[in-house]
Amino acid sequence: MNALNQIKQLKTELNNAVELQQTCKIYVAISPEHNWSFYFKKGYLIWASSSIHRFRRLYRITQQLCPQLNCQSIRLREQEISELWEYLLISVLYKRQIITIVEIKEIVQEIIKEVLFDCLLADTQITTVKVIFGTQNNNMGAILNSPLFKQPIIQIEYKKTIHRLELQASDWKALNINNCSPNLAPVIIDINKLKKEITPEKYQQIFMLINGKKTLRDLAIVTKLDVLKLIRTLAPQIKNKAIALQQIPDQQLNNLYFVPKNQSDQEKYNFQTREYIQELELPLVICVDNNPKICQKIAQILNPAGYRIIPVNDAAKTLLVLLENQPDLIIMNATMPDASGYELSTQIRKMPSVTSPDVNSSSITLASPNLGG
Repeated sequence: MNALNQIKQLKTELNNAVELQQTCKIYVAISPEHNWSFYFKKGYLIWASSSIHRFRRLYRITQQLCPQLNCQSIRLREQEISELWEYLLISVLYKRQIITIVEIKEIVQEIIKEVLFDCLLADTQITTVKVIFGTQNNNMGAILNSPLFKQPIIQIEYKKTIHRLELQASDWKALNINNCSPNLAPVIIDINKLKKEITPEKYQQIFMLINGKKTLRDLAIVTKLDVLKLIRTLAPQIKNKAIALQQIPDQQLNNLYFVPKNQSDQEKYNFQTREYIQELELPLVICVDNNPKICQKIAQILNPAGYRIIPVNDAAKTLLVLLENQPDLIIMNATMPDASGYELSTQIRKMPSVTSPDVNSSSITLASPNLGG
């Protein structure tokens, strides 16, 4: 699947999570080492994480919003270490009354926004988009139904959030700086060129701040500028190669975990090497019904059984959706007002891109509109 199709699939899966009120994890990756995960609870985005700068992000945001907090002093028991350790850590801080509910909501919201923004910036590089539900074949059910997510810290309305972030990502890309990410650190590589092109006052300010050890997001906090405004300020010097952007390592929180007793445990629990939930390729079901609540009910039944659902609430769009997807099963309302399921079934069987020797009458199911009534 090419990059454009991956972007389209990502947007489809994120929207489906909302429209179908799904409880799931959406996994997005450029490579196994560079990925993002978005966690939904009944259609609300409740958490997001990234493989890049997990410690640094948590440390920076908590210090910005709660300067009294010392993350280095917090420890988690070994059995609590999981892919949700940041979420767990924040929850522990709240239970210990170290931070308030207002502060914890601000922290989680900022983390989600940062991770989502980074994913939007990487759109053309995305190679993998997968949806994972809690089934008997994986451990995601235990995570999505864990006490951590039983009462989520915050429930973000994805559609309201994504609109603003997409505009910001578009403005960022319009600067046309190759491989530019807020997680990169600017460093001066040509002092003479930099001196010639800016005022002495501005040079002194840049020289004091930019040392290749602080990311653009770190510098945005120091300068009290929005990160987008900061990159706009530095863009001319980056383009003329007076300043370069470089990768820097994550900022480990050394005291986060108790040290395991032996080397085998150390390898098992090491954050960078431990294996995460195996991502599964889910069979696809297209649900065609003019009533969105019917598709939601079907998703609630089939998602836990290990199926991915694409809802189609406008019968006229059914054939277009089928041209873009190869479902394992099609479920249609037999009595829709614009086009009945019987009429659509006849048209679908004439589509060479959908039909195959394996497709038969059992692949298309016509249902009454009173499902679950």
